[in-house]
Amino acid sequence: MKKGFYLGYFMFVIAMIIVYFTIPHEYGFYALLALAILFGFYQFFLLSKNKTHKS
Repeated sequence: MKKGFYLGYFMFVIAMIIVYFTIPHEYGFYALLALAILFGFYQFFLLSKNKTHKS
């Protein structure tokens, strides 16, 4: 379980760095916002998977 969280945070930080340096600045906000939303879905999936696994 913790491995999934650490991997998720690591990939989120790497993706943010890549987006910051590769996407033009006028579109950077939207790209970072999309990454944050996708990361939120990933965290929600991990939490729901953990809750059903513990029950």
